[in-house]
Amino acid sequence: MEQLSRREEQVMAALWAAGNGQAATRRQIAAALPAPAKDAGWADSTLLNFLLRLERKGFVRLQKQGNKNLYLPLVRRDTYCGAVSAAHLQTLYGGDMRGLLAALAATGRLDRAQVHRLLRWLDGWLAENAEYDYE
Repeated sequence: MEQLSRREEQVMAALWAAGNGQAATRRQIAAALPAPAKDAGWADSTLLNFLLRLERKGFVRLQKQGNKNLYLPLVRRDTYCGAVSAAHLQTLYGGDMRGLLAALAATGRLDRAQVHRLLRWLDGWLAENAEYDYE
């Protein structure tokens, strides 16, 4: 799967948030952009240009509804995030999750509370997926 630019990812994240997986208008997408992005030059024409780029890349489909343009995400957030994260993990850490977590911890981007939440999530995930033996 093609990786998007940072700004394209911001637009996709806003579309996923605004439409909750469904189609959204340009105004709804603009309202869901993060505050710093709004202050960094997200004019209507800029947003429309990014939506057009995303449409050309096959991430978004334009739907007409009366006099409104609706933008439908064609790629699920989990699908994109999983693919891009796996590619980064492989490229930067040789596929070793421990390297990623060590880098986050060493730079203060992973604290004890986050580690505990991650451990609880992993325990739950392992319990739900007991058919695999990971030990």
